[in-house]
Amino acid sequence: MSEDTKSAVEKNEIKNLPSAEEEIIFPREVPVSAKPPSKFLWSFSIINFVGLILIAGGAFFLGYFTSPEQLDDSLQKIKTWTEMTSAEIPPLVEKVENYIDAKFKKNPQERRSFKPTPDSSQEGKTAPKGKIKYWQAPMNPGFVRDKPGKSPMGMDLIPVYEGQSGDGQIKINPIMVQNIGVKTEIIKRRTLKHEIRTVGNLTYDERKIHHIHTKYAGWIEKLYVDFTGQEVKENDILLEIYSPELVSTQEEFVLAMKYKESLANNPFFEISQGANSLMESARTRLELFDVPKHQIDELERTKKITRTMHIHSPVRGFVIKKDVLQGMHVMPGKSLYMITDLSNIWVMADIYEYELPWVKLGQEAEMTLSYFPEKKFKGKVTYIDPFLDSKTRTLKVRMEFENPNLELKPGMYANVILKSIITKSGLAVPEMAVIHSGEKELVIVQNKSGSFESYEVVLGVKSGRYYQVLKGLRNGQKVVTSSNFLIDSESKLSEAISKMVSQK
Repeated sequence: MSEDTKSAVEKNEIKNLPSAEEEIIFPREVPVSAKPPSKFLWSFSIINFVGLILIAGGAFFLGYFTSPEQLDDSLQKIKTWTEMTSAEIPPLVEKVENYIDAKFKKNPQERRSFKPTPDSSQEGKTAPKGKIKYWQAPMNPGFVRDKPGKSPMGMDLIPVYEGQSGDGQIKINPIMVQNIGVKTEIIKRRTLKHEIRTVGNLTYDERKIHHIHTKYAGWIEKLYVDFTGQEVKENDILLEIYSPELVSTQEEFVLAMKYKESLANNPFFEISQGANSLMESARTRLELFDVPKHQIDELERTKKITRTMHIHSPVRGFVIKKDVLQGMHVMPGKSLYMITDLSNIWVMADIYEYELPWVKLGQEAEMTLSYFPEKKFKGKVTYIDPFLDSKTRTLKVRMEFENPNLELKPGMYANVILKSIITKSGLAVPEMAVIHSGEKELVIVQNKSGSFESYEVVLGVKSGRYYQVLKGLRNGQKVVTSSNFLIDSESKLSEAISKMVSQK
């Protein structure tokens, strides 16, 4: 081929080549700011905006419905709605299932009894329990069905198997346990104490009451203590009395003294000794008449006979009875005054017969008075009446309290507390956990698995809000203290239903 021809061909090929723009493989990138917004980004922004609005609205309504003014109403509406749906949804589901069975001509028993084949690895954990006898509601054992379903409370029915042992355990849904207000308490060893609270009546200490009377006849010349309730001190003069018998005894004593003095220089010892015996005999007679020592000494010193003699108070106390008037004639043995010492006070209280095991001699007693409430008086039990009052079924118990400042007055009423310790340490169960059935006492115990079981117990004494447990429970068990009657009645109902079903 000639050179001209080659040049012509090359020119034609050059003409047939694509343009420079078509040969560009990577076009020039447009700046980001110059790109138009994509539809995805717009959709995402709208979704975020709508989400923020929904969150804000939800927070607003949540705050409104949980406010103190609307909380009770909101909870009531939610509860009503839940109960309504629980009652209406199961029948509706059953209708839909029946419709599907009828539509596709499917055996409902086959569909309902179908269960997936258990994994071989779980065979040891889900061992069969036997043939199912019936299905019952977990919280209403009286609701029994021959197939699975829902209870009136919306809970799944639980199966009851043939040969299942009636161990007395009751299983309750934890939510239902909370709804019915079940409360528990762990029992443990406690120091058992008991306090008997009663009302006491303050009275005199009978051992400190003194009667004042004369051992001779006479006339009251002057009264120094002339009204009931007057306070007297030991050896205070109560009255002056004239008695011819006392005057003659004084004369005998004076004559015996003069006779002794006249025989002072007598060389015969027997004669002077007889004069001494005569004088001592007259002095002793005055002492036996309760003539005060100071008057006898004065008579011995002055040898002057006095017309009247004094009668003194033998104790410090108060006159609680006065049977003497000035100028009256008294006979030997006549009671003139009754004086009591109030430094020690008795308190008499009535104790019911079922509280007698808690009362012991020497037991500590505490007393408070209505007019002196901030002060507590300490005493002890000194006497327990051996006879029971058949009308009131009570027993008299006497307590003694010291009264050095005379703050305690006979006739007052006081609140008395008797404290006693039955045992230093003993297993105790709360009073609210005990069910008294008449013949025996029962306690509902919650096991570690969450089920409930009734235990028969033997109780001892009651200490406050606790009973002493003698037999039937052990330390650390958790007993039911609230709603235990509901659980106990359910256990009895479950047992009765189980017996009826077994007899069919």
